[in-house]
Amino acid sequence: MAMFLGEYQHNIDGKGRIAIPARFRTKIAQGAALTRGVDACLYLYPLETWEQKAAEIDAIADPRQRRLVERRFFGMANECELDGQGRIIIPAKFRQYAGLNGEAMVIGARDRIEIWSLQRWEAYVEQMQAEDLSALPLPF
Repeated sequence: MAMFLGEYQHNIDGKGRIAIPARFRTKIAQGAALTRGVDACLYLYPLETWEQKAAEIDAIADPRQRRLVERRFFGMANECELDGQGRIIIPAKFRQYAGLNGEAMVIGARDRIEIWSLQRWEAYVEQMQAEDLSALPLPF
């Protein structure tokens, strides 16, 4: 499974294109799935990981919850590919959802890439800094 780490600031051009950091590109060279995130951001998964997520959804016992997850994450997803300059196109509905215009943060979040508006990311980081993680079962 691909591992994504770090944060990178990139611009979104007028056509909705954003450059994917070079160190991430090989991990999504075979295609990727773009969907709305749980927070007000976007998730970008390599297709192989996306297929694994689909298999995990089969384990949701409650059919109503399973349909909700399928519709929310898969029904609203968009398959995308890198262009010759290492960019993807973010459709307008996704840019609107995530508040993307101009500057964005591309975040490595373990098995996925997250794309945040710069303002939302900075606010989230400030809020996250105040969180006490000492009670969590962290492997660090």
